[in-house]
Amino acid sequence: MNNVLIVVPDITRKAHLNVVLPRVLRRLKKKRGIQDKAIKIIIATGLHKPHTRLELKNLVGTDIFYKYPVITHAQNSKDLVSKGRTNKNVPVVLNKILKQSSYIVTIGLIEPHLYAGYSGGAKTVGIGLAGEATINTTHHPQFLDKPGTTIGSVEDNPFQNCLWEIIKGLPIKYAASIVNDRKGSLKKVFYGDLKSSFDKGVKFAKKIFEKKISRTFDAVICKVGPPKGANLYQASRAFNYILNVKRPIVKKGGMVLVCASLKDGFGKGIAEKRFMKTLKGISSPEDFIDIVKAKGCRAGEHRAYMAAKALTKARLGFIGKKAALYAKGSPFLSFPTIRSAVKFIKGIEGQNAKIYTSPYGLSTIISKK
Repeated sequence: MNNVLIVVPDITRKAHLNVVLPRVLRRLKKKRGIQDKAIKIIIATGLHKPHTRLELKNLVGTDIFYKYPVITHAQNSKDLVSKGRTNKNVPVVLNKILKQSSYIVTIGLIEPHLYAGYSGGAKTVGIGLAGEATINTTHHPQFLDKPGTTIGSVEDNPFQNCLWEIIKGLPIKYAASIVNDRKGSLKKVFYGDLKSSFDKGVKFAKKIFEKKISRTFDAVICKVGPPKGANLYQASRAFNYILNVKRPIVKKGGMVLVCASLKDGFGKGIAEKRFMKTLKGISSPEDFIDIVKAKGCRAGEHRAYMAAKALTKARLGFIGKKAALYAKGSPFLSFPTIRSAVKFIKGIEGQNAKIYTSPYGLSTIISKK
């Protein structure tokens, strides 16, 4: 069998490729008779930055890096091909290596996702190997504001449904769908065809990540660890994880603060740079939302749009040594330590302020009963 392509997540996702990728390679060779020389590996970066040689080596492991061709998806027009449009008029632009492959394998990480409900599944290819035209359209308010396009929602989700249409017709023959625990440790891997392994993984993941509580709080402090806590673009997702549910646990006008290292600042990809530029131009969240709804936005700017929506519901901020540096000029509060943040909360809400703490900000969907 010629032209076998294995699609894997990038460094922003803890997919435990050092464990899962060797397993997949063994299964392909043992059960399907695929030879090493037929295999290529591509990193699904979407609009995130292309990976360096060192990052690729660390991601897939040194032995695999030197044994197989390992490439990273990038937004180069010469590497992209158009496949027409979906029924909802979304342009389908994908990496041309997919067209050149007769047998595609995906390794996806199933975790809570603001728009897809849960990541993994069709998203690994449909966004991870997509061109900017596809990503911009699917990350536009026409999708983001539709009922069903929300965290934890997979059934009747317009964003999720679009992803499956985008990859329709591709020879995706085998998949490994990964579910971690809340700490990011490998919990279980579901193997098989892409749809069934994704469905089984989501059912399993919901029991781990979704949590309901009965109280309302004045403030929520949540932690976002590595890899997503490394930059403000990824860490800011936590605001919407708390506020973009049907019944948020934080009161209207309360506070949501994210504790993260932000060691990489805003992030270095196309989307991250757009987010930074757009975020610093927001003076009124309401006015910004109206402008985006009228004129649209590009991928990256959509994250600022979602942050603005969260800002209409609560005060938002970051906690950490670098928080003040990267929050400066933005609509976010900043605090060097949790102690200073708590002091600020109590100064506004009183000494008996009700504060909820979540150690796993991007791996817990919290809503009120």
